[in-house]
Amino acid sequence: MRILVSFKVTPDFEALRDADWAAAADETAAGVETRYVRRVLNCFDESALEMALRLSAARAEQGVATALGALSVGGRETEPYLKTLLALGYERAARVEPEAALDFAPTVVASLIASYVQRVDHSDLLLLGCRSGPGDSGTIPFLVAETLGWPCLTQVIEIEPLPRERVRVACMVDDGLLRATVRLPCVLAVGNAVVSQLRVPTLTDRLARRDKPFAVLSDADLGVDSTAELSRRSCVLTGLELIDRARHGVVIDGATPREKARTLFDSQLKRVIEKL
Repeated sequence: MRILVSFKVTPDFEALRDADWAAAADETAAGVETRYVRRVLNCFDESALEMALRLSAARAEQGVATALGALSVGGRETEPYLKTLLALGYERAARVEPEAALDFAPTVVASLIASYVQRVDHSDLLLLGCRSGPGDSGTIPFLVAETLGWPCLTQVIEIEPLPRERVRVACMVDDGLLRATVRLPCVLAVGNAVVSQLRVPTLTDRLARRDKPFAVLSDADLGVDSTAELSRRSCVLTGLELIDRARHGVVIDGATPREKARTLFDSQLKRVIEKL
């Protein structure tokens, strides 16, 4: 079994100012200003990376070898995470540096991932996070699966190895938990899994694998023209607005709980009751 996990390194959106959510007037530069905030792993991708390690360990206990690989579409900000994954035991690591910004272009990102699987990695189990933060529509796993012609399950929370190149998957559906046996190859989109944090490599592991290389690929290496793909998009980012999630409330004054309850009744509840 060859497992590939595609992950995304995103800005820490919790650290952004409200003003940074305004898109630039110039369409070519439209986007969110994130240069000053740290980079973090997308939470769903982090779960997928850890689940792949546990799946590999479970297969090793059964005496079956598993080859782990990691792929990220992004710039140099992804390299520390690629080195960490190599230290944790991933055998293959690569990043694709696109010619254009792809924050709001899921179809192009999906094309790059699918092309990497077909041309370079030849894996038979692909794990991705179900979403990758603002700008992501949640469609990338499905677009990749459609391009590859593989089945796809989403909201996956658990993966167990089975004989004869199969896996048993638990995923959340509208009416509860679904367990399914899936034959490889397939695409699994990881959701709110219990395994939510990637383990930390030891210093010994880092030193032992510090010289292990990772590949850096371009769009051309994968046969994808990102610029041309972007020009054919039917949806173009024209603006961004911050959603106001602040809660509105009223402070009830009073020296005692009794006074506060009376004030609450007189100012809020009384007229509601009278309308009944």
